[in-house]
Amino acid sequence: MKKYQFFMCVIAIVFLTITGCDKLSFLEDYFPSLKKQSVQKESTKKEIVTSPQPAAPLVKNVLAKVGNWTITIDEFKEKTKNLKEVLPEYDENDLETKKLVLEELVRQQLLVEAAEKKGIGKKKNIVDAIEEFKKTLLVRELAVEIAESIVVTDEDAKVFYEENEELFKEPTQWRVREVVVDNEGRAKELAIAILQGVDFAQIARENSIVETASSGGDVGFVAEFEDPKIQNAVLSLEEGSVSNVFKGDKGYCVVKLEEKKEGILQSFDEVKEELKEGLMAMNQQQAIIDYVEALRSKADIEINENLLK
Repeated sequence: MKKYQFFMCVIAIVFLTITGCDKLSFLEDYFPSLKKQSVQKESTKKEIVTSPQPAAPLVKNVLAKVGNWTITIDEFKEKTKNLKEVLPEYDENDLETKKLVLEELVRQQLLVEAAEKKGIGKKKNIVDAIEEFKKTLLVRELAVEIAESIVVTDEDAKVFYEENEELFKEPTQWRVREVVVDNEGRAKELAIAILQGVDFAQIARENSIVETASSGGDVGFVAEFEDPKIQNAVLSLEEGSVSNVFKGDKGYCVVKLEEKKEGILQSFDEVKEELKEGLMAMNQQQAIIDYVEALRSKADIEINENLLK
């Protein structure tokens, strides 16, 4: 069973090295052992390639041959170079492990040839899938070539930082207390009591109908309030001042601004690397968009949108 699991894992990894690491999540659905499976070292006495008839010696750099198909040692290394990323336990220097990987490649080729003989490769769904995969590879490779030409320097990042400092400023925060009741008249009475010097926290504990009542109406520090009416009321207050009565989402409110923390500007050095990565991604995306638009401007494109209705 362990050997079977390892073989299945290897098939998945071979597929991965051909199609790219973005397929890993798909493969894990079918081969759970990809997540944690360690490479099992097992000795084997089976020959990897057998032939019913004597065969000529393989060319020096050819590792294996199945019919007209061959794989060289360099091709084998290329196919397995990502194996370590998927299976950290994979030992590229272990002979038995390499034999198991090679055996799976040979088995895969035998199945491919059997499928071709049955005409499976000519089925429409297979042909269509190959064509779509080809398009995906072509587009991805072209996008990589376009993206590789984009460079973001420290100076580029510095200019963007200085022109957009507000983006790197931590948001202003307000510490607020609130009293919420379900009657406007009662809210006005409480507002008058607060203005006359009655402790806001005490009034909130004894009268407020929202969950902050138990903490004396203390909402804590908030950068953005869920209720925009409370947000508007707070923005008009100075520290220590109390709002007029207003209708909020949960009832009639009175709020007090206890403290205001102005946003702190992060230094360029703090954000430089992350900023460069962001600018790189943004500029690469824009370069691809510009490239497509240039192609569009030169192409003869006709679209019948009526067929979409």
